[in-house]
Amino acid sequence: MAGSIIVRYAKKTYKQQRKEKQANEGGTFKNLNFSVDIIPESISIMTFETQSEAKAFANRMQEQGNHIIEIKDDNSFYDRRR
Repeated sequence: MAGSIIVRYAKKTYKQQRKEKQANEGGTFKNLNFSVDIIPESISIMTFETQSEAKAFANRMQEQGNHIIEIKDDNSFYDRRR
């Protein structure tokens, strides 16, 4: 099925980006259990044919300061409905 891998992402707030930058510069261990402040109006969705395309896109978005909300394979949903 075309475009079955969905990537949802959103821009992080300036405050969130500044907080992460300060933590990285200070050599602080990055806490993986924390909430991320995002701009709700910036939530976007992209679809891809393959998992590798989706992962490459997600990596680029993270490098640009976005937060990846989810990467979901919709094939499993459609397969269960048949």
